[in-house]
Amino acid sequence: MNTISSLQELLNELPHCSGDDYVNIAKQMKIPSEDLQPYAMFSDEAYTRNCVERTDDYELILLCWEKDQDTPIHCHNGEECWVYLAEGKLREQRFQTKNDKLVKTADVKMTEERLSYMNDDLGYHSLHNIANGRSMSLHLYVAPIDECSAYNPEKGKFEYKDLYYDSVKGKSVKLNSTKY
Repeated sequence: MNTISSLQELLNELPHCSGDDYVNIAKQMKIPSEDLQPYAMFSDEAYTRNCVERTDDYELILLCWEKDQDTPIHCHNGEECWVYLAEGKLREQRFQTKNDKLVKTADVKMTEERLSYMNDDLGYHSLHNIANGRSMSLHLYVAPIDECSAYNPEKGKFEYKDLYYDSVKGKSVKLNSTKY
Protein backbone atom coordinates (compact mmCIF):
# COMPACT_ATOMS: atom_id res chain seq x y z
CA MET A 1 0.00 0.00 0.00
CA ASN A 2 1.23 3.50 -0.84
CA THR A 3 1.61 6.29 1.66
CA ILE A 4 -1.64 7.99 2.60
CA SER A 5 -0.57 11.61 2.27
CA SER A 6 -3.86 13.45 2.77
CA LEU A 7 -6.93 13.28 4.95
CA GLN A 8 -9.08 12.87 1.85
CA GLU A 9 -7.10 9.78 0.79
CA LEU A 10 -7.65 8.31 4.25
CA LEU A 11 -11.38 9.05 4.14
CA ASN A 12 -11.57 7.42 0.69
CA GLU A 13 -9.79 4.24 1.88
CA LEU A 14 -11.48 3.64 5.24
CA PRO A 15 -14.91 2.55 3.91
CA HIS A 16 -13.22 -0.32 2.05
CA CYS A 17 -11.33 -1.66 5.08
CA SER A 18 -11.75 -4.75 7.19
CA GLY A 19 -9.48 -6.74 9.50
CA ASP A 20 -5.79 -6.12 8.94
CA ASP A 21 -6.51 -3.37 6.40
CA TYR A 22 -6.74 -0.92 9.31
CA VAL A 23 -3.24 -1.85 10.48
CA ASN A 24 -1.82 -1.29 7.00
CA ILE A 25 -3.60 2.03 6.58
CA ALA A 26 -2.50 3.31 9.99
CA LYS A 27 1.13 2.45 9.23
CA GLN A 28 0.96 4.37 5.93
CA MET A 29 -0.44 7.65 7.28
CA LYS A 30 1.64 10.76 6.62
CA ILE A 31 -1.15 13.32 6.83
CA PRO A 32 -0.13 16.97 7.06
CA SER A 33 -1.61 18.93 9.96
CA GLU A 34 -2.97 21.48 7.46
CA ASP A 35 -5.46 18.84 6.25
CA LEU A 36 -6.86 18.58 9.77
CA GLN A 37 -7.38 22.31 10.36
CA PRO A 38 -11.06 22.34 9.26
CA TYR A 39 -11.76 19.86 12.10
CA ALA A 40 -9.49 21.43 14.72
CA MET A 41 -11.24 23.02 17.67
CA PHE A 42 -9.31 23.85 20.81
CA SER A 43 -10.40 24.72 24.35
CA ASP A 44 -8.48 26.25 27.23
CA GLU A 45 -10.40 24.00 29.64
CA ALA A 46 -9.57 20.53 28.28
CA TYR A 47 -8.46 18.73 25.15
CA THR A 48 -11.24 18.40 22.57
CA ARG A 49 -12.63 15.33 20.77
CA ASN A 50 -13.53 16.27 17.20
CA CYS A 51 -15.28 13.65 15.08
CA VAL A 52 -13.99 13.62 11.52
CA GLU A 53 -15.91 10.49 10.42
CA ARG A 54 -17.98 7.81 12.14
CA THR A 55 -19.53 4.63 10.74
CA ASP A 56 -20.57 1.33 12.30
CA ASP A 57 -17.09 -0.01 11.42
CA TYR A 58 -14.73 2.78 12.46
CA GLU A 59 -14.39 6.17 14.07
CA LEU A 60 -11.86 8.85 13.15
CA ILE A 61 -11.39 11.51 15.82
CA LEU A 62 -9.04 14.49 15.96
CA LEU A 63 -7.94 15.31 19.50
CA CYS A 64 -6.78 18.90 19.92
CA TRP A 65 -4.56 19.73 22.87
CA GLU A 66 -3.47 22.98 24.46
CA LYS A 67 -0.22 22.99 26.44
CA ASP A 68 -0.22 20.60 29.45
CA GLN A 69 -3.65 19.07 28.74
CA ASP A 70 -4.03 15.33 29.27
CA THR A 71 -6.41 12.40 29.47
CA PRO A 72 -6.97 10.34 32.57
CA ILE A 73 -5.76 6.76 32.51
CA HIS A 74 -8.36 4.89 30.46
CA CYS A 75 -9.26 1.74 28.50
CA HIS A 76 -10.63 1.44 24.96
CA ASN A 77 -13.72 -0.59 25.77
CA GLY A 78 -12.54 -3.58 23.76
CA GLU A 79 -11.70 -1.63 20.59
CA GLU A 80 -8.42 -1.19 18.75
CA CYS A 81 -6.97 2.30 18.42
CA TRP A 82 -4.15 3.85 16.41
CA VAL A 83 -2.94 7.31 17.40
CA TYR A 84 -1.17 9.35 14.73
CA LEU A 85 0.53 12.50 16.01
CA ALA A 86 0.00 15.13 13.32
CA GLU A 87 1.45 18.08 15.24
CA GLY A 88 3.26 18.71 18.50
CA LYS A 89 4.54 16.27 21.14
CA LEU A 90 2.66 13.83 23.34
CA ARG A 91 3.70 11.61 26.19
CA GLU A 92 1.99 8.24 26.36
CA GLN A 93 2.05 6.33 29.62
CA ARG A 94 0.82 2.74 29.83
CA PHE A 95 -0.43 0.88 32.88
CA GLN A 96 -1.46 -2.59 34.03
CA THR A 97 -3.32 -3.60 37.15
CA LYS A 98 -1.35 -5.97 39.37
CA ASN A 99 -2.66 -7.09 42.75
CA ASP A 100 -5.36 -4.41 42.54
CA LYS A 101 -2.73 -1.70 42.06
CA LEU A 102 -2.06 0.42 38.99
CA VAL A 103 1.52 -0.08 37.76
CA LYS A 104 3.17 2.03 35.03
CA THR A 105 4.63 -0.24 32.34
CA ALA A 106 5.76 2.28 29.69
CA ASP A 107 6.48 5.97 29.28
CA VAL A 108 7.04 7.09 25.67
CA LYS A 109 7.41 10.50 24.05
CA MET A 110 5.66 10.77 20.70
CA THR A 111 6.87 13.21 18.07
CA GLU A 112 5.19 14.31 14.86
CA GLU A 113 4.19 11.54 12.44
CA ARG A 114 4.70 8.93 15.17
CA LEU A 115 2.12 6.16 15.44
CA SER A 116 0.98 4.39 18.59
CA TYR A 117 -1.32 1.39 18.93
CA MET A 118 -3.51 0.55 21.90
CA ASN A 119 -6.05 -2.08 22.87
CA ASP A 120 -7.29 -3.41 26.20
CA ASP A 121 -4.96 -6.44 26.05
CA LEU A 122 -2.11 -3.95 26.46
CA GLY A 123 -3.71 -2.44 29.57
CA TYR A 124 -4.60 1.20 30.05
CA HIS A 125 -2.99 4.40 28.90
CA SER A 126 -3.01 8.17 29.23
CA LEU A 127 -1.85 10.89 26.86
CA HIS A 128 -0.28 14.21 27.85
CA ASN A 129 0.54 17.20 25.64
CA ILE A 130 4.18 18.00 26.39
CA ALA A 131 4.68 20.47 23.53
CA ASN A 132 5.36 24.13 24.32
CA GLY A 133 2.11 24.87 22.51
CA ARG A 134 -0.69 23.00 20.80
CA SER A 135 -0.72 19.40 19.59
CA MET A 136 -3.10 17.46 17.34
CA SER A 137 -3.51 13.68 17.27
CA LEU A 138 -5.67 11.67 14.89
CA HIS A 139 -7.28 8.58 16.47
CA LEU A 140 -8.56 5.70 14.36
CA TYR A 141 -10.80 3.27 16.26
CA VAL A 142 -12.04 0.00 14.78
CA ALA A 143 -15.69 0.40 15.81
CA PRO A 144 -16.77 3.58 17.59
CA ILE A 145 -16.37 3.90 21.35
CA ASP A 146 -19.22 5.53 23.26
CA GLU A 147 -17.96 4.80 26.78
CA CYS A 148 -14.82 3.66 28.54
CA SER A 149 -13.38 3.08 31.99
CA ALA A 150 -11.31 5.99 33.27
CA TYR A 151 -9.26 6.01 36.43
CA ASN A 152 -10.49 8.38 39.14
CA PRO A 153 -7.44 9.14 41.33
CA GLU A 154 -9.59 10.70 44.06
CA LYS A 155 -11.52 7.45 44.49
CA GLY A 156 -8.61 5.19 43.55
CA LYS A 157 -10.68 3.20 41.07
CA PHE A 158 -11.91 3.02 37.49
CA GLU A 159 -15.35 4.40 36.60
CA TYR A 160 -17.36 4.16 33.38
CA LYS A 161 -17.60 7.44 31.51
CA ASP A 162 -19.77 8.35 28.55
CA LEU A 163 -17.77 9.88 25.71
CA TYR A 164 -18.84 12.77 23.56
CA TYR A 165 -17.66 14.99 20.74
CA ASP A 166 -16.87 18.68 20.92
CA SER A 167 -17.43 18.92 17.17
CA VAL A 168 -18.67 16.75 14.31
CA LYS A 169 -17.28 17.28 10.80
CA GLY A 170 -15.97 20.71 11.76
CA LYS A 171 -19.11 22.00 13.48
CA SER A 172 -19.26 22.57 17.21
CA VAL A 173 -21.78 20.49 19.17
CA LYS A 174 -22.91 20.71 22.78
CA LEU A 175 -23.76 17.52 24.64
CA ASN A 176 -24.32 16.89 28.32
CA SER A 177 -22.02 13.89 28.71
CA THR A 178 -18.89 13.63 30.81
CA LYS A 179 -15.63 13.58 28.92
CA TYR A 180 -13.04 11.02 29.91
